[in-house]
Amino acid sequence: MTKETHSKGGYIVGLLLLPYIYNTFLMGYNLPYRIVLLFIYAYFTHFGSLLSDIDMRGSYISKRFPIMYKIFGKKFRHRSFTHSLIFVVLIAFIGDVVIISSNDNIVFTCIFSGLLAGVISHICLDLITKEGVELFYPVGINFSILPIKTSSRTERNISKVLNLLVVFLIGYRFYLITL
Repeated sequence: MTKETHSKGGYIVGLLLLPYIYNTFLMGYNLPYRIVLLFIYAYFTHFGSLLSDIDMRGSYISKRFPIMYKIFGKKFRHRSFTHSLIFVVLIAFIGDVVIISSNDNIVFTCIFSGLLAGVISHICLDLITKEGVELFYPVGINFSILPIKTSSRTERNISKVLNLLVVFLIGYRFYLITL
């Protein structure tokens, strides 16, 4: 999938998880601070939706973080470790350690919640491509649910549908707030 499709997928997962994040972590804060925290959450949802491609030369994320690319790109094939359940668990573990060691700092909670939502959305979207992902890395079996080719007309259509879903979910969330 392309950067645009992954980004939209990240926002969708982030918006679907938003009521849980909002009610569980953000309700105790004043409105201006909650808005800042929501922007942090949204930014890291977007960042997380692109992070798994850090192992691919020329990807948007690897161009912005060349040192991370050198670490991951040289050690792992594309769609292997950074597209696996081990990577998701590693992100969750690091987030847990950081959040606990910072005495449950809400900023870190928003950062890692968004990051995790984005990474999960990325892996789910790549699962529907022809190439698939090594979901159970280090087991070298690629899992693919659908044979969608990256940058194809089908992917562009999926991206348009995801765009409509993002707009709908944003509108729906604002509608719920106004009730």
